[in-house]
Amino acid sequence: MTLVVKNEEQIIEQNIRFHQAMGVDGFIVTSHNCTDKTNEILERLKKEGLVKEIFYETSKQHQLNVWVGRMANQAKRKYKANWIINADADEFYYSQHLNLKESIAEEMDGGTNVLWVDSLFLFPDNRDDFLHCPYFVTNPFTEFRAKELGILQDPLYQDFIGSQGCTKVIYKLSGKTYPQKGNHVLVRRGLIKHHSADIKLFHYHIQNYKKFLAKVSRWKEAVKFKPPGEGEHLKRMVQLEETGKLQEEYECKYGEKMRNFLIEEGVVTKDLSVSNFINHLENEVFQTKKI
Repeated sequence: MTLVVKNEEQIIEQNIRFHQAMGVDGFIVTSHNCTDKTNEILERLKKEGLVKEIFYETSKQHQLNVWVGRMANQAKRKYKANWIINADADEFYYSQHLNLKESIAEEMDGGTNVLWVDSLFLFPDNRDDFLHCPYFVTNPFTEFRAKELGILQDPLYQDFIGSQGCTKVIYKLSGKTYPQKGNHVLVRRGLIKHHSADIKLFHYHIQNYKKFLAKVSRWKEAVKFKPPGEGEHLKRMVQLEETGKLQEEYECKYGEKMRNFLIEEGVVTKDLSVSNFINHLENEVFQTKKI
């Protein structure tokens, strides 16, 4: 697994330990201008042998495709990796087998070299321990239902209309491979893709308001390099923060009233897969310490 991180001290260790328990053999990380304790945590995990290498980047630009490509090449050439997941710190890949390698092996029929994985987006309840939040967008509005409700063009609802189709790729490291657009798209010769029925990506993209505000603050520098027509959502969030309207937007989109409405519509449901697995890992550590 490769990871690009920036100020992820609250989640990076749980991410790495979670995926190690899910069968990932090693991690290569690019740290981009971290100013919190992320780098200290990564160095400690490197001493443990979990993290194989850390690249430290100081560029003002977020060169995701370049950094991911470099890490993927390193995984292939130096560590002889067969399959790779290019992830972010807020992404948790969950296997129904509780082992990603077993899931990949099961779905490789017909020479499959790329697995497409559905994303389930967190609907935050604003708790600090957001990894134990049970709410996810599991059944987005269909277009006809959004039209019936008069919300199809409403920006407050855009993340809840058809968002389950947001896929990411897990791929075999063979030939020349180019992950694109935040690892949603893969360019390669002889691509044989398969939609994974066994692996799901739980995406904690909006964790709580405090973390959301910090994320938007980090976007301020990045959006300066975005050309017109690109990153418009990020630019809008930065503008709301600068005009003091970001929290109002957050409450409208992720507050209790919206959550109750989406639950009633069946758009948001409870899924405790990640939370239960983390509890299991924590209990194992506790029992080991007792022994």
